[in-house]
Amino acid sequence: MEVTPDATRVVHPAAEDVREPSRLAPRLATLQGTTLGLIDNHKRNADVYLEELGRLLQAHYGVARVVTYRKISQSLPTPAEVLDHLARTCDALIHAVAD
Repeated sequence: MEVTPDATRVVHPAAEDVREPSRLAPRLATLQGTTLGLIDNHKRNADVYLEELGRLLQAHYGVARVVTYRKISQSLPTPAEVLDHLARTCDALIHAVAD
């Protein structure tokens, strides 16, 4: 941080990434018979929220199977190999943040 009588300059210590353009995935016509992946970010109550969400989606929307992954830390990204596996084996993914 640089402070002068006229201004304060704060520099963010993290590298600035250039965001790559992306599009939303196409919506599924139905959840009936699908496999749903749930990614728990390891924050307090995320597991509780996702467990209930998975149960409700199975009971009311016909989701056939729920696959869950819990990150080892909320500050670390989901490993690429886990995301690749979930993308190959699930019809849809939900990533939850809770406190």
